[in-house]
Amino acid sequence: MIIQSSDLPADVAANPMVETWIAGVNARALRVAPCLTADPTDDQLAEAKLVLIGAIMRWSQAGAGALQSQGAGPYTSTFDTRQRTGHNLWPSEITQLQDICKVSGPCAFAVDTVPVSTACVAHPFVCDT
Repeated sequence: MIIQSSDLPADVAANPMVETWIAGVNARALRVAPCLTADPTDDQLAEAKLVLIGAIMRWSQAGAGALQSQGAGPYTSTFDTRQRTGHNLWPSEITQLQDICKVSGPCAFAVDTVPVSTACVAHPFVCDT
């Protein structure tokens, strides 16, 4: 488990949905960033917690905002500032979690055909380029 309710701000942790959110966000994070299931470092966990806390805080604010409509004669304008999100990680959050799992330096099983190059291109989702 990456985050727990004690990692969240008190107002978010008091939400009746918080345990469901925590279970779901932990499961998704471990699915998209499998390195966090093995023996993650303290730095990796801290970085992952930051991403996941942000997602849960966003989920807790879903529906916040207002719908305002104004009319004058035949013209109307509507402003919708309500936040609508599903309980999904944003693509940027998935990328951030996957970046935590990237290894730096040479990759296992990579074959460097150019001796002066240190770039790893065998698996672009796992290796830094």
